[in-house]
Amino acid sequence: MAEAQEQALGRFADAVLELALHIQQEAMAAEDLDQKVRAAGAVHRLGRGLRQTLALQAKLARDARGEAASQARAPEPAPQAPAVPPDPKTVAVRRRRDWLTRGVERCVWNEYDREDEAEEFTAESLLEDLEERLADLMADPDAFLALDPDELFVQLCKDLGVPPPRFHPPAPMAPAGAAPAANGHDSS
Repeated sequence: MAEAQEQALGRFADAVLELALHIQQEAMAAEDLDQKVRAAGAVHRLGRGLRQTLALQAKLARDARGEAASQARAPEPAPQAPAVPPDPKTVAVRRRRDWLTRGVERCVWNEYDREDEAEEFTAESLLEDLEERLADLMADPDAFLALDPDELFVQLCKDLGVPPPRFHPPAPMAPAGAAPAANGHDSS
């Protein structure tokens, strides 16, 4: 269908161009001014029709290319087997790894400047070391999950030579039923 449209538009554009050129030659040869004006108006209208035809032809070609590209990029999805829920231990290991990676990365970039090429290289090298260390630790998922995550986070920072953040434990909670201390002082 698209090919037939392309051919029809091409033939029509050729015919309109040929007619416009013929009328233009006749207008140039005409002795009467009214004839020249009428012919010029006809050439103008034919030119507008030619431009619209060519624009439509270009749009159809763009649409065809876009459709072909989208079909090439997104093949029909193959029917998939029902999704198997992920193993909870695998999910827990990935989450812990991601949490540790984000935290240690923040500590590394707090110490090293991305704008300084030498410091950026050092930081990137430390982060590669972190990935290797985590991969080693994750080789035994049970042991990895048994480690205290906060202690492991501090140890990883120390191993990389970057200061870990200071943890501020939450304030102790008042026993149930006790009145809150006035002005932050104990009332006893």
